Amino acid sequence: MTTTVPAADALHRVMATAEGWADPYPLYRQLLEQADVYRSEHDDLWYAFRHRTCRQVLQDNRLGHDSTRPLRRPGMGEVRSPRLREHFERRRRRGLSMVTANPPDHTRLRGLVNRAFTPRRVEGLRDRITELVDQHLDRIAEAGSADVMADLALPLPVSVISELVGIPEEGRALFHPLLLDGRLEDGREPTDDQLREVDASFEERDTFFRSLIEHRRSIPQDDMLSALVAVRDGDDGRLSEAELMATVFLLYFAGFVTTTNLIGNGLLALFQHPGEMARLWADGNLVPSAVEEMLRYDSPVQFVTREVLEPAEVDSVALAPGEAVVAVLGAANRDPARFPDPDRFDVGRTDNQPLSFGAGIHFCLGAPLARLEAQVVFARMRERFTHLEPLVDEPPRARGFLRGLQSLPVRIRIR
Repeated sequence: MTTTVPAADALHRVMATAEGWADPYPLYRQLLEQADVYRSEHDDLWYAFRHRTCRQVLQDNRLGHDSTRPLRRPGMGEVRSPRLREHFERRRRRGLSMVTANPPDHTRLRGLVNRAFTPRRVEGLRDRITELVDQHLDRIAEAGSADVMADLALPLPVSVISELVGIPEEGRALFHPLLLDGRLEDGREPTDDQLREVDASFEERDTFFRSLIEHRRSIPQDDMLSALVAVRDGDDGRLSEAELMATVFLLYFAGFVTTTNLIGNGLLALFQHPGEMARLWADGNLVPSAVEEMLRYDSPVQFVTREVLEPAEVDSVALAPGEAVVAVLGAANRDPARFPDPDRFDVGRTDNQPLSFGAGIHFCLGAPLARLEAQVVFARMRERFTHLEPLVDEPPRARGFLRGLQSLPVRIRIR
């Protein structure tokens, strides 16, 4: 017999406890059974759980971003610590990116980079991605074991987006996703030393990008960074210097961090469901549907926040400007009203439309690239390795707003 956990308690456990971060899905199930939209008295935020409700939140342009309002973090409410508030305000002042922009700025900024991520352009990268995957798998095969996160899931997408944007080898180590500021997002008050360390890391990356931008001004190359610098230096005023910095950083960081966690979470799901792994290993045609199921079953992005810019209604709940809504994508992807038997991992699931990349005008620009990289990774692994097995039962999870793994040690057998 299952004991119903009150919505307030279940939500607190998901957002603010180690147990909830480790396995939020039983708690999501409880929340889905109790409410479509729920207001938390703990942090004064609205939460949406159902697939249809989250999609409505993401597609309604009256819900967007307002950087003038106090920063509120799900599960923790408004940032009240002066030192932490100052840190986040410094980050806000670094510039406007398309992630935090509303129309018409969002339309302008996204239009500058859309052409780099069209399905046709991304598909043209398949051969190069396959070449990079094979290079990493060659090293893993020779060693006979590996940490999938450090040896494949991170360096592969870093290499792909680095070549696309134009980041030289010496700068790539600055952007390790597990060493960013996730430590400021996990519900614990950071120390002054931690804040100084994170700020210094941000400044190091800013200095690197400023230097690289100046180099591209002097010596343009055939990459996205040079193209954006040319737009910035044109006379039409489409891109400010701050927007240039913010856009390049966003493209680079977002270009690998989700893919890294998709690969790690996806392989872990296969290990936890050996029958489905055997099914995928026996039939390569299941690779595309398997990747979609990995995205649905354990999404790297578990929730996103939208602020109410104009009076709006979500699932018959009236929302006023100044309020905010959290779309809990991890719950939406396990909604039984949208996905039959949602807690079952099924590599052949059909009619699968997870919200892991969002929806509406902020739908993830790099979604086609992330899907392609994951598909190539799992296609080549099943072709080259007879068997993979984890060396630990519960690999450690990374802290931060993205759901992923710190490490995933494995042993392999080669065909």
